[in-house]
Amino acid sequence: EYHRNKISCVIPRTISFDLTTSMMGTCFCAFGLDEALSLINPNKDYPKKQFILLDIANGTMLEEIEVGKKLKEFFGSTLTLMGGNIGHPAAYLLYDMAGFDFLRVGIGDGAGCLTSKQLGVSYPYASLISDISNLKYRYHSHCKIVADGGMDNYSDINKCLALGADYVMCGMLFAKATKRADLDQIGDKFIYRGMSTKSAQKDMGNSKLKTAEGRTLELQKEYTLEGWVDNFNSYLRSAMSYCDSRSLKEFREKAICQVMSPNASYKINNK
Repeated sequence: EYHRNKISCVIPRTISFDLTTSMMGTCFCAFGLDEALSLINPNKDYPKKQFILLDIANGTMLEEIEVGKKLKEFFGSTLTLMGGNIGHPAAYLLYDMAGFDFLRVGIGDGAGCLTSKQLGVSYPYASLISDISNLKYRYHSHCKIVADGGMDNYSDINKCLALGADYVMCGMLFAKATKRADLDQIGDKFIYRGMSTKSAQKDMGNSKLKTAEGRTLELQKEYTLEGWVDNFNSYLRSAMSYCDSRSLKEFREKAICQVMSPNASYKINNK
């Protein structure tokens, strides 16, 4: 259903390792660092192309970059590699130099995440995307920017694209669609959870559970996936027209970003 609507998917780490491995030739599949290292096995048969996401909470760890280098060395040009998440622009250049193809940016911004609130670890999201985008174009880097987390509506996605994101990752927006990957259901509501919740940790096979940096939400169906995509295409085209843009490249070049005061932001969000 997602592919039919031209939405790229990521298979999460809560799915069994064997099943995830069997799917990594068709879409991005998430692995922890130890799982990813176990893929480096010359005696295993893999699909002609591989799409791997190194999925850890703290993407500024140099260990993730080193694992990425080993995967690139083993699979070569057949591998498309995504890393993250990072919360500081300087980390972007390290991933780019290591040969990563995509990098998720943003820590603690998702609806199911409590990292920023509980740990105090954060970087202003719009500034993070913009600052990384400036680095990408300054150094002619090839690693694509994936804005990950905190998309409440169409305008949030439009803003990320205008700020320089190549792709935008959405969770809760798609979880509210009537056709989607299976979610746990209670009555007429569906359970949406962050990947750092204790229940998700259990599904990933962790025997020792950490204090949760994620939360669980109850959601109701609000729209169809097809309807959401149709609306998004219209809203994005309209936003681009306001900036006299016919392509995303023009959109990024012509969109003007204005830093707003907290008072102005409050009035807009609460009118």
